[in-house]
Amino acid sequence: MRAGQLRYKIEFLTVSEGQDATGGVSEVETHLSYAMAEIKPVSGNEKFIANQVFPEATSQIRCRYVAGITTKHKIKFGGRYFDILNVQNKDERGIELYIVVKELF
Repeated sequence: MRAGQLRYKIEFLTVSEGQDATGGVSEVETHLSYAMAEIKPVSGNEKFIANQVFPEATSQIRCRYVAGITTKHKIKFGGRYFDILNVQNKDERGIELYIVVKELF
């Protein structure tokens, strides 16, 4: 893996449910780790549901190995958030991760 291709700093987040000040349930994000990554768009789509347009974008993120990353985590890049759809440890060597994500709008 060439370091020059890993030009974006991403943040892995653990998301859990917590209680807000009004007693309602809200998501609480906790920092897990940072990594330098390569982000490549894979597909883009728009869904039309109940007279509303919902954009959907899928990307592939490649980064150095970070232990314990699963589909239960999220990724933050700048002001953008991504749901993790799939995580692959390339060749099961603990060197590199390939992560398929869906951007949250």
